[in-house]
Amino acid sequence: MKNDIYQQEIALGKSMLGGIGASVAVLCSSSIKEGTPHYEKAVETGYALGLAGYAVVTGGGPGLMEAVNKGTQQSGGKSVGICMKFPGIFIQNEYIDPQYNIVLTNMAARKQLFWDMATAFVALPGGYGTLDEITECMTLMQMGIIKRRPIILQDAEFWRPLTSWLSDILLTEYKVIKDDDLSYVHLSSTPKETVEIIKKSI
Repeated sequence: MKNDIYQQEIALGKSMLGGIGASVAVLCSSSIKEGTPHYEKAVETGYALGLAGYAVVTGGGPGLMEAVNKGTQQSGGKSVGICMKFPGIFIQNEYIDPQYNIVLTNMAARKQLFWDMATAFVALPGGYGTLDEITECMTLMQMGIIKRRPIILQDAEFWRPLTSWLSDILLTEYKVIKDDDLSYVHLSSTPKETVEIIKKSI
């Protein structure tokens, strides 16, 4: 039964997103609210990506996801939300284009749509959920399960401890990953730099 729901929701998402063109999945926190510098930077990120011609895909929730969708709509770009509906919990933001408002109940289907549809991935500050999505994405690329595409970690101050750990500990000291496993991971400080990295990398 669960597998049936997974397949149905994958098919639903792909049918709704089939014509969006090049898209960027933005992975980020639902907890960082309006009125903070990170929220405003997320609005700028959605705006910059939309203005560059990319459809912008978020998890459709509050916080930085809301900010990214807001900025995308302000740019006139395609604002996509792949939203999750849990028992008794359903929160989505108001800045998703109605024709790209996808509501799912299966988390694996949601992730699969991110992996299948995105031309590039951008990670803004976030917690466990964001880390889970980024590291799963890295793992699937390392294993060749999904095509390698740029992963841009935007907000260098926030993400540098992670990239230093990957490079200094996993790669150099323990040698449990290879140089090539980090070749598609980039640090960025601004939305403009993020767009430039995507354009150079795809």
